[in-house]
Amino acid sequence: MDKGITTNLKRDRLVKMTNALVDFKSFLALPLVWFASLEVSLEGEPKKGFFRQTHWRFNRKAKCLTVVALTAVLLISVFAFLPKQNLTKANVGTQNTYHSTATQSPTSSLKSTSTSPPFSKGVTTTGAASSAEKITHAPGLIETAQTINSTVWMEVAANAWTYFQPSEGVYSFTGLPLAGTSFPGFTDWDLGCYIQAIIDAQELNLTTTNGVWGSSNRINMVLTFLENRPLDNDTGYPFQFYNATSGDVYNITQETGVDIADTGRLFVALNNLISFNSSLKQPIDNLVYNKYGNRSNYATLVPAIVADSQTSTNIYSYYVYSGFADFFASSFPGLSNVSNKILTNILSAPVTYSPYGDVSLNEAHITGDPLLLSIFELNNNDPRLLALSKQVYLASEDYYNATGQYCAFSEGTGPDGTFVDEWVVLPSGDTWKITEAGGGPYLNIEPIIYNKVAFSFLALYNTTYARNMLIYLEQNLPEPSYGYTDGATNGCVEGISTNGNGEILSNLGSDTNQLILDAAVYAIQNNP
Repeated sequence: MDKGITTNLKRDRLVKMTNALVDFKSFLALPLVWFASLEVSLEGEPKKGFFRQTHWRFNRKAKCLTVVALTAVLLISVFAFLPKQNLTKANVGTQNTYHSTATQSPTSSLKSTSTSPPFSKGVTTTGAASSAEKITHAPGLIETAQTINSTVWMEVAANAWTYFQPSEGVYSFTGLPLAGTSFPGFTDWDLGCYIQAIIDAQELNLTTTNGVWGSSNRINMVLTFLENRPLDNDTGYPFQFYNATSGDVYNITQETGVDIADTGRLFVALNNLISFNSSLKQPIDNLVYNKYGNRSNYATLVPAIVADSQTSTNIYSYYVYSGFADFFASSFPGLSNVSNKILTNILSAPVTYSPYGDVSLNEAHITGDPLLLSIFELNNNDPRLLALSKQVYLASEDYYNATGQYCAFSEGTGPDGTFVDEWVVLPSGDTWKITEAGGGPYLNIEPIIYNKVAFSFLALYNTTYARNMLIYLEQNLPEPSYGYTDGATNGCVEGISTNGNGEILSNLGSDTNQLILDAAVYAIQNNP
C-alpha cells in the first residue's frame, strides 16, 4: 500500500438519435440479460480467480469525464485513491421484490459496450463554460429564502434527486447509475452513491416505495446486478468500471486488483440499506460474505486493512474502512477499532496552522468528501470527528476572510476537466494544496468551490458565510433542472467564465447530488 494506482467519470437531433439507438439496443438485450440473471444454475460456479497480494491496491474512487464533440471523441481521465500518510438512515421499501439468486453464477460472457454518451440534457458536461456563454436565470432558492428551514432543504433535496431520474443519471433499461450524464460508466463508489441516494430520497418521501421507479424496484435492480456482474478472472474481484447501459464491463483499460476505497464506500451504503429494510439483510450478506462461493472473497482483504489502520492518518481510510467494519468486525475483532484508531492517529499528528488564520489543523490527509460522508452516513459519530469537521469549516471561513475568495475544498472536476484533489491539509503540514487525483506535484490552478461542500457547510453550521457562498454559486451555475452541477471558481462575473480568472464547472454527476441529498437529510433531521 505504498502507492496509489489510477482508477477513477445536450441538445441536438444527432445526439437524440444516438441515444435512441443505444436505448433500443439495450432494450432488446435486457430481457436476455434479466432472463439469464433469474435462471438458477444447477452447476454453480466456483470463485473466479484468486486474490493476489501483490496486486492489492488502495484505489481512489474512479472518476471519468468525457468531451462530446461532432466527431464523438471520448476523453477519459482515470485517477487514483491516495492511500497512506506518505501520499497522500423510514425504510427503503417494505415491499420486497428482490429475487433470490442463491445458486446463480455470474454472467458467462462479456458483450462489447458502446462508448457513446446515452444522455444529453441541460448543461455543458465537461470542463468550464465558454467565456462568451452567459448563464442567466432568476435569483436562486438560497438567495430568495427568508430563512434556511426544512422547506428550503426539501426543495434542495428535490433538485438533487432529479439527477437520479431515469434517462438522466440512471439508465432507463437497466436501472444502473452513471458517474456523470455524459459517461455511461460507473464504479462501486458510484453504485454506493446511488444506493445512499435512494435511501435519502425515501427518507424524505421524494420517491414512492412501489412502482417501476419506486425505491423497492430500484434497489432490486441494483442487487440483481451485484449478484450477476462479471468479475475479474484474475483476481475474483469487481472490475473498476461497468457500463450502465448493459451491466457489462466497460470497454476501457482496467487496472488489476481490488479497489478498497470503492468497495468500502459500497459497504457503507449496503449497511445503511439493511438498517432501512431488514428484509434485505440476507441477500446482502450473501453477497458480501460470498455465501455461495461465486462472488468476491472480501474477507481476505481485512488483515491488510487492520494493519494499515495502525499508522494511517487518511480521512478516506476512516470512511472506507468503516464500511468493512460494518460487515467483518465480528469475524475480525481488530477491525472494530479501525475507525477509532485512524481518528486517534489523525488527532495525534503534529499541528500546523492555516496561513489565513489561527485555526489549528493536524498534519494528515484531510479533504471534504470523506469527512462529510463520515458525518452524514456513519452511525454513532465520534464527537472528535465533528470537532475535526468544525476546524475544517472554520479554516475555510478564515480563508475567505483573509483573501475574499470562497473556499470549499474537496475532490472532483477541475477547470480543465482533470480530476483533482483539494487538500485542506497534508501530512507534510502544507495546507490548501491541489493535486491531480493520485498525487503528484501541486497544481497551480484556481481552487474549485464545490457545490456539495458548500451545501454541507450550510447543513452543518447554517452560517452567513455558507449561505453567501451558495448564493455566489447559484448566480454563476446553471439552474438545477437536472440536478446540481459541480461548482465554480472565484472570479466569475454574472455567470460568465472570465478567461481563467473564473471558471464554471457545469458537470452533472452522482457524487455532487448524492452528497447534497445527505446534507439535506441531516439538516432536516437536526435543524428543522
